[in-house]
Amino acid sequence: MEITVLGSGTVTPSLKRNASGLVVRTSEAWVLVDMGPGTIRRMCEAGIDYRNIDVILVTHFHPDHVSDLVPFLFASNYDYEAVREERFHLVGPTGMEQFYEAQVGMYGDWIVPKGDRLVIREMDARQPDTFEIEGLWIRSRPAAHTFPSLSYRIEADGSSVTVTGDTDVSDDLVHLARGTDLLVCESSMPDDMKVRGHLVPSEAGRIASSARAKRLLLTHFYPPCDEVDVVSQAAAVFSGEIFRAEDLMVLRV
Repeated sequence: MEITVLGSGTVTPSLKRNASGLVVRTSEAWVLVDMGPGTIRRMCEAGIDYRNIDVILVTHFHPDHVSDLVPFLFASNYDYEAVREERFHLVGPTGMEQFYEAQVGMYGDWIVPKGDRLVIREMDARQPDTFEIEGLWIRSRPAAHTFPSLSYRIEADGSSVTVTGDTDVSDDLVHLARGTDLLVCESSMPDDMKVRGHLVPSEAGRIASSARAKRLLLTHFYPPCDEVDVVSQAAAVFSGEIFRAEDLMVLRV
């Protein structure tokens, strides 16, 4: 697996950190996890062709995680070159189909992929859920954020990466991340600025330690996190390798 960080930031506009977005590349598929504003541009900067995306995983419906979905669908229909003919999958929590239909209600058929290429799947937002697609397994559990919200685990090529999305401390997350090769964990604020519904670095470290994750990638930083050593705060409770996410960072699992 190869993981490319497209956005390590939040709703706060920043030249340094784009809103949430992550690409996981396996031997069989390209998976895009969340797509906040600017995600498609970051894909261009990373040399990732948006037409290669096989699966889009949406953790929840806040704008900083999903607002580039409409531009993505629009481009998928009206590129000046040949458009993608293969099916691609849009996966999200309970309400995903309703959310998509609401976008179509605003923008019309311009964003409806021609030829039944789009497959929409809803994952249960109240309990664990699993499905297999494109040579990989997608597992989800409810996230401790606004309802409906999910965390995802992607398994392929004998490896796994778990992406928290937005969440607070959660036993579901510990179970989902058990033994994962890489835990991509939100860490919105420094330890002394805890906000309900989000994690601080030491909490991310404790979750990684409890789950016995092999490595930890901290991400989803509000500006105060750039003023402190968030890695040290997480390292106080997690002995594994820890990374501080930066836009366009690439990690291999």
